[in-house]
Amino acid sequence: MRSAFGAGVYDYLIDNSLRPFDFGIGVSAGSANIATYIAGQRGRLLRFYLEYPKRKEYMSLSSLIRTGDYINLRYIYETMSMPDGEDPLDIASYQKNVMDMYFVTTDAMTGKAVYFPKASLKIDDRRVLEASSAVPIACHPVMIGGRPYLDGGIADPLPYEKALELGADRIVAIITKPKDFMRPREENRLASRLLEIRYPAAGQALRTMAARYDRQLSRMKEMEKDGRMLIIAPDSTEGVTTIMHPADGIMRLYESGYEKAGRISRFLG
Repeated sequence: MRSAFGAGVYDYLIDNSLRPFDFGIGVSAGSANIATYIAGQRGRLLRFYLEYPKRKEYMSLSSLIRTGDYINLRYIYETMSMPDGEDPLDIASYQKNVMDMYFVTTDAMTGKAVYFPKASLKIDDRRVLEASSAVPIACHPVMIGGRPYLDGGIADPLPYEKALELGADRIVAIITKPKDFMRPREENRLASRLLEIRYPAAGQALRTMAARYDRQLSRMKEMEKDGRMLIIAPDSTEGVTTIMHPADGIMRLYESGYEKAGRISRFLG
């Protein structure tokens, strides 16, 4: 839900006809944000953070009872987003846009990051979006090619190294927590224990995610000082968490992202 901040960033870019990126790398809800930006669908993202989470079909105990998932990603990425859905992703525009992208997922069997290419998102197959956003315990792993995948943030929450590997010389990183936020080392203790019962490697990756996030963010700040990176981050999470989404907090995050996005064109020149 904190990715409403990124929704503001992308709407600003669309409003100002800014398409300065060679590629994007999406993690968790950031994958859907980038895909919608590539498709050029201004305003679509905010609806998915502000309106649709109120529906019991998406995020609720009712969903947990009916589907086994507290967060029903199939409702969002299939029922809602397919061509015949209520709020479809414009897959034709997405495919036509020359901007490339990669979806970060975590292989539940190995605990390692897997980066699916742009073409993995198809008109009749949205599993890569679901896999990248499959929060452990709140969602079942998503099966792709016979393997189970979970939220990409477990293995690679801030994938700047992948961007460098792909040849990036200047990177814009859109994150959903303040730049000075340090993750509590014990924040995923219970979830990691539960995940380890069936997926030991993924559970261990989740257990060490906080330390990995902090190391990555520290390196990114160094790169920002060197002029190779711009970190766009909210000043506050506004009371919004993975599953808590007060409307006023969502709007403040969105508006903050919109305002801070003005720095991007100056950074990229």
